[in-house]
Formats: sequence, structure tokens, C-alpha cells
Amino acid sequence: MSRQKRDRSSTGVYHIMLRGINRGDIFLEDDDKAVFLNILLQKKSKGEYALHAYCLMDNHLHLLIDEKEDDIARIMKRIGITYVSYFNKKYQRIGPLFQDRYKSEKVENDGYLLTAMRYIHNNPVAAGLVKNQGAYKWSSYNEYLKQRKSLMVADTALILGIFGSDVKYAQEGFLEFMKQKDDVRYLDDYNETDELEQGKRIWQKLSLEKIEGEIRLRELRERTGLSIRKLSIITGINKDKISRILK
Repeated sequence: MSRQKRDRSSTGVYHIMLRGINRGDIFLEDDDKAVFLNILLQKKSKGEYALHAYCLMDNHLHLLIDEKEDDIARIMKRIGITYVSYFNKKYQRIGPLFQDRYKSEKVENDGYLLTAMRYIHNNPVAAGLVKNQGAYKWSSYNEYLKQRKSLMVADTALILGIFGSDVKYAQEGFLEFMKQKDDVRYLDDYNETDELEQGKRIWQKLSLEKIEGEIRLRELRERTGLSIRKLSIITGINKDKISRILK
């Protein structure tokens, strides 16, 4: 069966998500995330694209990319090939690392550009990894506040410019916007109802099989690959506790 052609963004901007195969980890160490950021910077420096936001999680990543003069499919292919080659060599493995093709959504206006950026930066908080966006090392959040002294990867001018021409005033607007909530559905929220229903059935089945405690939770995670947030919804267990159990 042929692949369905992707809808083109009239602005050239896309919200991208890339997930590990079978929901497995694509970053095993912090060094892997650092290498990926360097790949993004290397490709970007050649004028292939602009990167407005990013967040690297253990088993998936989010990018907010403006393809500029290049094509998003070629951009993602070059990024993917370079990183998979590094990863497979380092961990002495063969075969694909990413699940299918990347997912993408068109960003056609400033409103979605901003909400997608906020969603991307909020991923670690939603997953229960940190209490606030600024505490997470592997996103572009702190680049917007000029609080990172190490590698600067994101192109922050476009989004900050929406909040104002004065940098300090724009950063204050950015911070205020990041505190707001929205009910927009994003890439990794699609089919969430089906995932939760399946998870609930497996959770109940494990109970009938007399599997209890932490073993039951670990088994649910192994069978479904669900996020900590979704595991918490299904089990009623606090996200922080689930995070500690699964470490």
C-alpha cells in the first residue's frame, strides 16, 4: 500500500513528533540527547531549516520546524539517518530506531504556533518528570529566557517577536503565556481514548490474574508502553509514584 501524501503547510512550519519503535527509548543517556541537539544544529547551520522549539524525551521527541527552502521530508530523513547511524554504532545494534514515519501537523497561523510551542515545552511536566518547564534540561524553554549557557539550538526571535519588540518585555509575555492552559489536541493525543480503554482492560486482566503491586504496574507499562500520565489515569496512582516505581 502506498503512503498517503502529507498535507503541505502554506507557512512552511510544522509540528513534528518522532517516536521510538515499539515505543522504546531513542535516548539511553544524556550524551545521546546532546548528540541529537548537535545534529539539529549542524543541519540547521547549513540553512536547511529554522527550529522554533524542541523537546527531547526518552522515547520520543517534538520539533517545531520551518522548512525554509528545503522540504520537511528531506530534512527529517537527513536528521534521522545521521542520528540512527550514531545510535546503532554506539549500542552495537542494527535495524530501525524510529516507529514508522514522523508525525506532522501543519502550523498555519501564529495562534497554533504559540500553542504548539507551549505544548512542546510542557511535555516533561505532563509526564511527571519535572514540576516546571524550566527544570527540564532537554528542551528549548530556557533558550527563550537566555538562561542556558551551553548549546543554543532554537531560533527564538520569531515567537518572541509575537510578544513584543523589546526582548525583556517579550520574555515576560512568553512566561505569562506558558502558564496558561488549553484544550487543543496534539499529535501524541490522537487515539488516546482507544489507548486508555485498552490499558484499562489489561489492568483489569492483570488483577484477575492475581498480579498485584509494583509488578502489576510494570507489566502494564511493558505491555502498552503508555506514558506516566496515561498510566496514572488508568490506575489512579500518583504520577510521581509511578515515575519512582518505573525507574
